[in-house]
Amino acid sequence: MASSGDTHDPKGAFSEEEARRAISELALTQSPGDTSDDAVEDDAQLFPPLTAHEVKCCAFSSWYPEFSKLTFKSEVIHPLEQSFIDYLLSDGLYVPEQSKMEYHGELEDFGSSDGSDWEEQENEVEEVDLADISKEIEQHIAKLGGAVFPRMAWSAPTDASWVTTTGTLKCTLPTDIFWLLKSSDKISHDLSHESYPISGPLQAEPELVLRQWANLYPSMMFRCFVRDHKLIAISQVDVQFHKFLEEMKLEIESKIEAFFNQHISKFPLASFCFDAYVARTVDRVMVVDFEPWSHVVDSCLYEWRELIRADEFLGLRLFPEGVNPIGHFTSKYSTNRFPIEVTADAYHNSIASLIEKMQHETT
Repeated sequence: MASSGDTHDPKGAFSEEEARRAISELALTQSPGDTSDDAVEDDAQLFPPLTAHEVKCCAFSSWYPEFSKLTFKSEVIHPLEQSFIDYLLSDGLYVPEQSKMEYHGELEDFGSSDGSDWEEQENEVEEVDLADISKEIEQHIAKLGGAVFPRMAWSAPTDASWVTTTGTLKCTLPTDIFWLLKSSDKISHDLSHESYPISGPLQAEPELVLRQWANLYPSMMFRCFVRDHKLIAISQVDVQFHKFLEEMKLEIESKIEAFFNQHISKFPLASFCFDAYVARTVDRVMVVDFEPWSHVVDSCLYEWRELIRADEFLGLRLFPEGVNPIGHFTSKYSTNRFPIEVTADAYHNSIASLIEKMQHETT
């Protein structure tokens, strides 16, 4: 189809839902599916409230024992001392005095030359003793090979990667972990049981998870959607076009289907989402995380309406060719589950503004 050739402002005011719908409509012109133009429904109205059981099943310590051989080696610290939890939930961004110089020594001269700005701030900070948790974290980091990425029961601090020099969640010191956790709204929501909307109280003790660090290809991350015990769709998570993925599409799709049937189908919920990483050689699939079937979970290149109404397997959806993500995407978490935690939000941008590009390059 020919392009209109018009010039458009990439900052057009289009919603993420509109952009996702544009991708869905493009995909449906290439394969059978429901092409009806129903009015946009509020995603939240499509789902019943989650139960505490559904949310608990997706907590890391709930699924890791069963799937430990199919994911990255991890260590769970549980229970956590209340003083550590209170520290993470308290206002202000700081780490204990004994840890500051170890992590931010190069910033020692930042601010006024006489240090008065820092002294005033430090006088307002309540002293917290994190010696015990620091020692435990150090032992787990060493056990996991010297580098980890942290998370809590349901969330990773992907919204706080800006505090690290690498822009990733890679941590080699306890203070690296403290800075990430303390800077993350997602971690605060996790600790406050606000990550998912539920129909009743959730009784669950907080947990700190340290996962072995691995340098992974963002292009090989996929979100998988399971409804009523059936795998109904797979979506690319990395928001950019990769030609090699088109060439490997059927093989990747088949590999993930087999992985689900052989291993993931025993997950205790009937409907849920899981994130999978496929090796570039397509000889191995690993599960990264589980999430409940809920509108607060990113549906990636699908609309939730599609996933709810699908009566057959929708297959693997890839980011379309001909759409340049550079300059046409805004960060989904710029103000606030890659849920794919290992690559941080840099690889999990929103689809907002894409509809404008799609309208003028695919019509």
